[in-house]
Amino acid sequence: MTTTNSDHSEDRHGPNVRVHPPIIFAISILAGIGLNNLWLLEMPLGFHGRGYGSIIILLATLIAAWSLLKFHRANTDVRPDKPDSALITTGPYRFSRSPLYIVLTLAQITTAVWLNNLWVLLLVLPSIVVVTHYAIAREERYLEQLFGQKYLDYKQRVRRWL
Repeated sequence: MTTTNSDHSEDRHGPNVRVHPPIIFAISILAGIGLNNLWLLEMPLGFHGRGYGSIIILLATLIAAWSLLKFHRANTDVRPDKPDSALITTGPYRFSRSPLYIVLTLAQITTAVWLNNLWVLLLVLPSIVVVTHYAIAREERYLEQLFGQKYLDYKQRVRRWL
């Protein structure tokens, strides 16, 4: 289901997220690589390598493609600094209000697994906390203002992450 918003007068600036969440995850990954150069921490229990990483990134790619297809079909912008014209509640958005943030999380986990770098994995949680408070909270307030009760009903049905 996709609900459109025909009145764009109030929402021309979007949810005011200026630092794109992929940049936040990239900074976290780079910090983990830097920390690993200072103090080597390898992944536990042999959970590293291209095989494990390939499985995780394949899952992330499928979720991303499905999510982006929904944005394309709804003719709305995926970027959090742009206004929305539709509320997407189908596809992966039936299971999570944040599937593209799950994709970014999986990308960081994949990097940790590929590089055998526990620091990158340990920094996943701070990445999630920053993105939740900085981007997702703003996006949710914006969507509540833009779509009103339809968005509130959606929030009641679908969890933020999983």
